[in-house]
Amino acid sequence: MKPIIGITTFAEDDLSSRLNVAYSNSIIEAGGIPLIIPLGVEEDAAQILSLTDGLLLSGGHDVHPFEFGAEPLPKLGQIHPERDKVELALLNAAFTRKMPIFGICRGIQMLNVALGGTLYQDVDSEYHSSKLLKHAQQAARGVATHYVHITPHTLLKTIIEEEKIAVNSFHHQAVNVLAEKLVVAAKSSDGLVEAVVHEEFPFCLAVQWHPEEQAIVGDIAAQKLFSAFVKASMLYKREA
Repeated sequence: MKPIIGITTFAEDDLSSRLNVAYSNSIIEAGGIPLIIPLGVEEDAAQILSLTDGLLLSGGHDVHPFEFGAEPLPKLGQIHPERDKVELALLNAAFTRKMPIFGICRGIQMLNVALGGTLYQDVDSEYHSSKLLKHAQQAARGVATHYVHITPHTLLKTIIEEEKIAVNSFHHQAVNVLAEKLVVAAKSSDGLVEAVVHEEFPFCLAVQWHPEEQAIVGDIAAQKLFSAFVKASMLYKREA
């Protein structure tokens, strides 16, 4: 039997739940079965995860600054507290179960916040670097636009087996103060955190880029990420 992967959804202004097809397609191609998790189910997070073998946190709008002890700055984008509640509840339930977790874009930010870290609300106005890159690309979603440098001896390095890879980039928030339990697994050349791992869990990895968009156009490194996640979820399924 294939592992079932719960995937969180994007919140629209009317609070409808949506998901770009690249996420589910990448899970299917890697050998998993996607299960889409809607908004409004935070009270049932533990029961929902009892039906799944892995949790994928998808991308989307900004995290509410209240969740990391801040107030909104002028460049903060759209927020949806309803989504924050669901994802924090799911993360806490996943931590308890030691379930495989894979965070993408907003997902790395939520993982960091859930464990006590903070975020830059807007990289361009808050992060000061003479080498600051363009992190909100205007190229097509599957096009890589900058490199990330992978930290040796991390789960990400084990999976990718490369010192650097080219990635796409669609974000303006980013990890600021790293949560104590997380380890940096990759950075961009301007010093921003691009990937983190939680080494106390068998598989807890989050990246700032969108590998689902690269995987469906044939990027090998992106496909390796999904394969490793689904493989870890299969192992969790067998041992649960």
